[in-house]
Parts: sequence; C-alpha cells; structure tokens
Amino acid sequence: MSELPCLAGVGVDSGEIENIAVRCGFRTAAGAENADIVLIAKPDRLQLERLLANHPPYALLEAPTPAKLFGKRFKLALERKGLFISLSTSAAFHMELAGLVCSCLGRNVPLSQDKGFDVETALGEALSNAMVHGNLDVASALRNDPADFGQYCDLVNQRLATPTFADRRIEMLATWSAKCLEIEVHDEGRGFDISNVSAIPRIEAKCGRGFSLIRELTQGVTLVDQGCGLKMSFEP
Repeated sequence: MSELPCLAGVGVDSGEIENIAVRCGFRTAAGAENADIVLIAKPDRLQLERLLANHPPYALLEAPTPAKLFGKRFKLALERKGLFISLSTSAAFHMELAGLVCSCLGRNVPLSQDKGFDVETALGEALSNAMVHGNLDVASALRNDPADFGQYCDLVNQRLATPTFADRRIEMLATWSAKCLEIEVHDEGRGFDISNVSAIPRIEAKCGRGFSLIRELTQGVTLVDQGCGLKMSFEP
C-alpha cells in the first residue's frame, strides 16, 4: 500500500489504538468506515456483517491483539487488498463466519452461483474443523457416531466455556485475482494428520470426511503449519 495503513477500533480504548498505531507504524482513523484495519472488542455477527459490507477494511481483529497477529498473513491481506480475520474460537463459533465472508467476497470476486456455493461450503467445513477439532480439541469420532452425539455436544459446550480452549484464535485470509481465489484457515490446535485420509478418499468415509469434501469442492487444497493450516484455491 502506498500510504501507511489506517487503524480504527470498535469498543476498544483509544489509548490502546494509539499505542498499536505507534508500535506498528499505522495511522489512526476517526471511524471504522475509514479504516484499513479494525480492532473489535467483543465482536458479534451484526458488527462483522456491518464492517464487511464495505471493502476495505482489509483486516478485522478481535481485541486484545498480541503482536503475532500482525504477521505475514495480516501483511499479505494489506499488500494484496484482500481480507484477514482473526477471532477467538468463542467469538467465531456462532457467527456463521463462512456466510459473512462469502457475502463480502461475492462483491469483490466474480463468482457464479454454483462456485459461490462451493466456496461457502468448503470454507464453512474448514472453519468448523479448525474450531471444533483444532482449537477445542474434540474428536470427530464422537460426532460421527449417533450414540456419542450428546457427549460430543456437551464437550463442545464445556470447552467453549473454558478459556484455555475458547481463547484460541481462528485466522482466515482471502486473496484474489481475476483468475484465482485463495483462502487460508489457521487454528492453534495440535494439527491434522493427513495420513488419516486415503489417497482417493470417499466423501462418506468417517475419517477425514471434512478434508475429503473440501478436496472435492476446490481446485487445490494443501495442509500447512504441521496440519494447523489449510490453503484452498478456487477458479472463479
């Protein structure tokens, strides 16, 4: 970007905004509608929907924001005028984030209706896997067996109420060009073992079902960061 990125906050102390701006070399904006980067305290779905109605912002970050959030994915979103979102698992869990993101992408990327459905389905699956199996560390086997589904729901709710799990971050980065849309989803869990998925997986297979579905819907998918990150590519 030719000018210094502009930072604003929603429900965040102005002193904190100023400190981050000085530390990171940002300008400050009078309001979120004029910002490239928005910090949000206690974000909810309506706030994100309102902020994503315009583009920029290129980055939406839940406060507090540790320095590591302003890393390579954040910088790439600013450089390519894409979209970077970083939320705690507890904030993201009930937001239907895939739908919000895809509504924003639909205003910036020429996606057909069918392709938009594929993108939203794949992103929703990636986010769900990252939150539940990554950050909350709940095994997929519990969800797949009807006899254990009640235990699965109880464990998810318990861990959403436990800061050790609930405060772990979900990060989403989307960048695009006329020929390609790329989306990354990252979590802070133990990582996914790709060896659990066969070379030619079936969607109905219980082990690795989410990854198999994503692979069916994308033009390319890669696991990164020791299985804590997923990169997906789509042709508009």
